[in-house]
Amino acid sequence: MTLTRNQVLAIIIAALGVLMASTAQLTDLVGPQTTKWIQSAAGITNSFLAAVLAIITGQGGILRDASSMPGVEKITVNSQANSTLATMAVDPSQSKIAPTPQAAQAVQKTATEAAA
Repeated sequence: MTLTRNQVLAIIIAALGVLMASTAQLTDLVGPQTTKWIQSAAGITNSFLAAVLAIITGQGGILRDASSMPGVEKITVNSQANSTLATMAVDPSQSKIAPTPQAAQAVQKTATEAAA
């Protein structure tokens, strides 16, 4: 089984949560001073990683991840695309994401309105 970057971050966040909630056990294992340091470091790191995970698991990140998966040839977008999807569909650097021919004008319009 291969873990994705997002899964690895989620596992790290969970492990940091365990450290933050383990006051009694850590105090017995390493003492009160070290426990306080571990919990403070875990709390700060946990908050930072959670913010990073929230950003990279947004719609744009999910689309980039999906389009880079082996076996994905193309993601086609119809006229119901939201601004994030429409913007990516008309971006020439996103070679695997494109509007359907029937929806090209509507997708372009959505992307243009999002940029304004």
